[in-house]
Amino acid sequence: MQKEAHLSVELIGSNAQPVKIELLDSAPLLEVMQDGAKKLNVQLLPSAEAPLDLLHNFDRGAFGPALSNLEEPVGTYLDEKDTSKKFGIELVRAFRVNTRWAVAPTESMTPRQILALPAINLDYQSYTLYEPGKIEPLPLDVPVPISRGKVFEAQRDGKYGS
Repeated sequence: MQKEAHLSVELIGSNAQPVKIELLDSAPLLEVMQDGAKKLNVQLLPSAEAPLDLLHNFDRGAFGPALSNLEEPVGTYLDEKDTSKKFGIELVRAFRVNTRWAVAPTESMTPRQILALPAINLDYQSYTLYEPGKIEPLPLDVPVPISRGKVFEAQRDGKYGS
């Protein structure tokens, strides 16, 4: 027989009040994140089905490391030692280049650094980075601010390599 788990989810680093959610104990931890984000009125990036955002559990007065297996059932997770029914969602600085999503490790990066990120993996000698709708390329070694949800376009034209 399935039981319901009564959980609390909050947005890490925010003053927003935690929300309460109820899930079957067989639901995956990903649903904790999805339902919590919905109730907190935040969008998971790049999508709710495959977020780059992170889910943490609260234990011993602080949020622990990000949970790595979001497919694990809630009930199984809660049966483990040192877990609680309190979770936190960490919204990361996720951004997009064309159709590829990545997490920026810093608040600003150069186009060379952006293109070199493993999730982006485009050769700076073959691709030029642009802000959407602008015709001027971003200078290769001039840092640009990166905020959550920011979008860039990379075009294969080799300008940087010439």
